[in-house]
Amino acid sequence: MRRRGVGSRSMSVKSKWTKTKWLWSDRVLRRYVPDTMRFTRSSLKEMTGRYKTVYFKPTGGTGGNGIARVKRLTSRKFQVKKDVSSFEVSSSALFGRLKRIARGRSYLLQKGIALETSGGRPFDLRMMMQKTKAGKWVPSLLFVKLGKPNKVVTNYHQGGKLAYVEQTLRRTGCSAPQIERYKKRLKKLGMQTARCFDRRSKKFKELGLDIALDRKGRLWILEVNTRPSFSALKSLADKNYYRTIVRYGKQYGRTR
Repeated sequence: MRRRGVGSRSMSVKSKWTKTKWLWSDRVLRRYVPDTMRFTRSSLKEMTGRYKTVYFKPTGGTGGNGIARVKRLTSRKFQVKKDVSSFEVSSSALFGRLKRIARGRSYLLQKGIALETSGGRPFDLRMMMQKTKAGKWVPSLLFVKLGKPNKVVTNYHQGGKLAYVEQTLRRTGCSAPQIERYKKRLKKLGMQTARCFDRRSKKFKELGLDIALDRKGRLWILEVNTRPSFSALKSLADKNYYRTIVRYGKQYGRTR
């Protein structure tokens, strides 16, 4: 597990596997975490047998880099998509092709979640949690990451676009009361996750939860970022989003 400081005050943990195990240890959060395994030949066979779509993610990657989607086409054939390119591969050759993508790095396999779409674009939600000077966790921001069509991930730095929660959920057919219920649930998830990380160390001052809304209306915690990006928020027309995240960040020594 690699830890590094944010400014001098906030802890960062790079390993997705470590953070996934922390979430599983919480009796409330574990039901929100998609099935995840470390990448091995046997786990690949198990996960691709269990789920039609599996995501292949670097254990320590950031910004959506290095992620591939593995989709079962038949019992003996798979499609692997990375960035905007894709190829088909037999079941017997799949492990070797993924090993080539990994290039010796540690990888995870995660159950694929069928993301809800808005205007034809898949999206997930970012719940920002930040600590005040008094050490109290606050759900500071909630926004949407709209994926670029034909891309594997929704990340801004992979061609995605930031959007507002209310507008995005309205386009999916959600009513105003439904949107408010989702926002409350997302904030509760954020607070529960913050408490979970606090049990590991009080040095965490910021968390960015990537939360999926699937096509059946269920929420899933895809990942918890301990060094979430601030800069992408500058792309939103409402500059209060960026100002808010920086205002809280300054309380623990981060300004950008």
